Amino acid sequence: MLLKSKDVAYLGVLLGLNQLLIILSSVIETNTIILFAAAALIVGVVIVEFGGKSGFVFYIASCILGFFLTFNKIELITYIMFFGLYSIIKYILEIKINNKGILYAAKILYFNGALIAMYFTVRLFIPLGLVWWMILAAQLLFIIYDYAFTIFITSYINNIKPKLRKNNK
Repeated sequence: MLLKSKDVAYLGVLLGLNQLLIILSSVIETNTIILFAAAALIVGVVIVEFGGKSGFVFYIASCILGFFLTFNKIELITYIMFFGLYSIIKYILEIKINNKGILYAAKILYFNGALIAMYFTVRLFIPLGLVWWMILAAQLLFIIYDYAFTIFITSYINNIKPKLRKNNK
């Protein structure tokens, strides 16, 4: 996994942008989920550009840096357990599973597992009550997020990536 200096610089810029979004999620309290989702899209860009292994290393680096740089450590649990990791899980599932029904079932299963893990982890630090409609709304929002993530990555591959590689040669 040796990278050229241009690739390392590109990864550094992406990691800086990722951390800016994570830090802003602590500063701008009302947009935490949106900023975490945007930070996770950057992990998806790294996977598209450099592959799954580099994406996983990037995710680990973003979690470690996020832990040291962000103000609200409890909110960071959401990024670590779902948003950042989902980019990698989505990549793996979409490579391994060809059947769309099984693919969506696997994604929803992962989401529910992550949701349960986040609930019990956050409950260790703060009291948290859930109502059935919140869980149902979370399912719907996850489906919308997955669709938006796919559109973003497809747009990146078709529109942005060719321009970046054209300038690199």
